Order: sequence, then C-alpha cells, then structure tokens
Amino acid sequence: MCLSEKNLKKTIMKEEELSMVVRNRLDETYKNILKEETSKKTKPKLKYIYPLIAVFSCIIIISMTPLGLAAVNLLRFGDFTSDNLKQNQFISKNFSSDVDQNIQIQLQEHYFDNNALGLHFSIKLPRDSNLLASDIEEYILTFAISNEEDQTIINFNMDDLDVLDNIQSTSVDYAIDRETNTLEMTYRLQAKEKGNLFEAENATLSIGSIKGIKNQGNTQGKNHLSVEEVKGDWKFPIDLTTKEFDPIKFLPSEGKIYGVNGAVAYPTSFIVNLSKDGFEQLAEQQENGTFQLKVINGEKKQTYEAKNTKINHQNNQDFFEITFEYSGYDQFSEVIFVINNKEEVLLKSKPSV
Repeated sequence: MCLSEKNLKKTIMKEEELSMVVRNRLDETYKNILKEETSKKTKPKLKYIYPLIAVFSCIIIISMTPLGLAAVNLLRFGDFTSDNLKQNQFISKNFSSDVDQNIQIQLQEHYFDNNALGLHFSIKLPRDSNLLASDIEEYILTFAISNEEDQTIINFNMDDLDVLDNIQSTSVDYAIDRETNTLEMTYRLQAKEKGNLFEAENATLSIGSIKGIKNQGNTQGKNHLSVEEVKGDWKFPIDLTTKEFDPIKFLPSEGKIYGVNGAVAYPTSFIVNLSKDGFEQLAEQQENGTFQLKVINGEKKQTYEAKNTKINHQNNQDFFEITFEYSGYDQFSEVIFVINNKEEVLLKSKPSV
C-alpha cells in the first residue's frame, strides 16, 4: 500500500511486530531522546574518529528534540544571526497549506543552500486524533521532494520512491500543544557531500504520513514500540534555488598550525579543513580530543560543537573536514577553532577579490 494513498480514512494503531530494520531505527531514535541532554555535551573522540567516519558514510544520523511551545521561536529558524541572511531573505516564507484526512499541514518556511535544507511545518490535528495521545514520545514525517520532471531529488523515508544517498544527517525539532491540537515540526537536512543537494525551481514537496512513536516498555533488553500513523497525501510547492550567498574563506592568522589549512563559511555551516598528518598527530597526543568553534562578541562567547567529521580527497591529498552548524555566516570576520579545549587557532576571513 503506497504512502500517498488517499483512501485511508482513519488513524491506524500498529501493534504488530515491526521489521528489524524499522525496529532498530526506532529503537535508536528513542534512545537518542533519552540521552539528548547528555549527547549535547558529548565531544567527538579522536581515537574513534576512523570507525565513526565509516559509520557516517553509510547511515543517516537522526537527532530528535521535543520542545515546549515557549521555544517555538527557535523552531522557526530564529538562530540565523547574520544580518545579511535576514535582510536578503535567506529563509523563505511559504504559508502554503494542504488538507487530507481532516489534517491541515502548512509549510511555513524553508531555507536551502545546496549543503542543507530546512523545513518548518505547522500541523493542525483533529481534536479526537490519536496523534494527540499524551504517551507519544516523538513524531516523524515521511516526505519527499521532486522536480518539475517528477524525479525524486530528496527522499525522507517514503518507501514507494527511489532510495537516495544524498543526506548525511537530519535534525528534527518538534513542539506539541494539545490544547490547540497543533504540532510544530522542523527538519534540518545536511548534505552528504558539499553541494550534493540539487537546485530545483518549481519543485513539489509531498508528505506521505505522520507518525507518533510510543514506548511500550523494555523486556530482555529490547524496547517495544508502537506507532500511531495517519497516511495521506499533502503537497506543497517549494522553490529549491540558491540565493546569492557566496562561501566565505577563512585562513589561520599564523599560518598552517596544527595542520589547519583553512575554513569555509556557508549560510548553514562552517567547515574547517585539517590535514591528515595534522589530524593524526593530534590523535596521538590526546585520545579524548575534541573540536569546537568559538565566537567572541564583546563579553558574549558562543561555542559550537563539531557536527560531523569526514575524510575528503582532493588534489591527490587526503584531508579532514570538520563541520559545525554555525549560523553566523558573515557576521564575524574572526572565529576561533579550539582543539582539545586548549589549543586555539584564530581564523580570519579572507578579503573578497
């Protein structure tokens, strides 16, 4: 049965055994919720970076965060601090909506820059919807985006469409207000490779289902989950074209110390390039090493943890790319790359030619 089928008239309660692939995925996602506060403080360990990179290359990392409605402004991509991004409308306001299964979904805003895609949905549920149950611990949408030629270019768990390998990680935030029957959700999808998300003017975003995940307890070391699911077909026009926000190059102020070659700031991320030799030397010096990005604005200091690390090959050389979810873009001309919580490399933006 296709996810887009319209003739499913009521919410389905699934109690049957899930497939191992689905069960493992849901089990891991549930564990991430329980560990969320701890995981925010966890630092990438240099000792284990090679096996981690191998794992990152073949799975999509999903982090999910439940938020109260007091934090809804954060859901709405309010963390982009660059005046350039704000004034030139990097975040597109949509306000397009569709109704199916007596559920109204509104695509309120989105951003896109070839490296990342952000989507913000507002979902109005019926008062008697099982998706409003108080024991639901996380929410999931299945959706896909197709171009004008009806070719799938992004697929997030739509089983009846092509499986694509262009997403590295996905962050999901949600807030549920049971008094107004409103579910707010944001998805932030990070490309597996730089520039791996293709532009598509006049594209279509299709949502195939809304799921609520319940935990039914733990026996013999396994979590037993049940799924409340409403299948439907909600469609929205979406424009995936990049606006003129050029990458900004940063260079170390004192030359290539600690193997740091430089960095590049994009609207949605900051990527530090580290030589393979420099990375391995740091790994030998301290096995529990960490990478951070520090930004100082007067007396205010903001620190960003590394989102992911990968090996890249260019000009017959291997080097490491360390990605941070930094949303300042062109706001600061200087940032600090911190190694092992002590060594600091000052990075300065390179003047545009």
